[in-house]
Amino acid sequence: MAGVLAANTKTPSPDPELGIEADEYDDNDSALGNLQSSTTSISSSDRLDLQHHFFTLTFDGKLFICNVDKGEKQVYRVLDAGCGTGIWAIDFADEHPDAEVPGIDLSPIQPAFIPPNATFVVDDLEQEWAFSNKFDFIYMRMLSASILDFPAMFKNSFENLNPGGYIELADKCLPMLSDDGSLLPTSALQQWSDFTIEGTSEVGRSITAASEYKKQPEEASFINVVETGTNGRQTPGQKIQRLWTYENLAPGLEGFSLGLFTRVKGWKKVRNDMNDRKIHAYLPIYVASGQKPPEEP
Repeated sequence: MAGVLAANTKTPSPDPELGIEADEYDDNDSALGNLQSSTTSISSSDRLDLQHHFFTLTFDGKLFICNVDKGEKQVYRVLDAGCGTGIWAIDFADEHPDAEVPGIDLSPIQPAFIPPNATFVVDDLEQEWAFSNKFDFIYMRMLSASILDFPAMFKNSFENLNPGGYIELADKCLPMLSDDGSLLPTSALQQWSDFTIEGTSEVGRSITAASEYKKQPEEASFINVVETGTNGRQTPGQKIQRLWTYENLAPGLEGFSLGLFTRVKGWKKVRNDMNDRKIHAYLPIYVASGQKPPEEP
């Protein structure tokens, strides 16, 4: 299940020998004031772009890993569902100038200068989709804790795909893990992980939703469903990988946790453990893809 598309990674990789300071920005505002919208601030937008590079680094520069580009049928319409800053849609549009690549998100944080075949729409994925034309490929990434009704979203995706079209979902998922036992059960970081799982479940937006990414597409009638998991460290250089994971998570830690732990769990920040280089914690990654059944000959 390997794609052949290389991303345009314009952001330089973090230097593994440099220390990373904690983010001091206090711009964790949300346009809608709820848990699923934590992407509207400047630092959060930078974090979303870094997530893009994190995923392309993990998967050897590929924008996707399903078989959508393997058949004879050309990919004409591609939807980036929950596009954030639009960086994935922009890279895909650059690589596929003949494809239409709309992106949809709650927040209008996409850049003004984009490829002519890319467009962005401010809308809610959890409402009924109203696209006039169906898609050959629907891509979703980092939607855990953002979607209340995943079965309904998979149903929308299925209905808006052309026969034979593909869906792919990619996400990092709690609980946090460590291969060497450095993340102790009593550590603040581990407790943050556990309480985040509890808190997001209590509000109906589970941060562990990615663990169901294989089961739910199958229940929505997708075929050829394949799940690919990584332990979050299968990239060139474990030290670099941990720095990428830290830099991705730490700046958004307060923005994501503040509402959850003040309104739901009532807990404090865990930056000290996040800054502790002796704790080699990481987030596992889940990727699942499926296909809408082709038309009968």
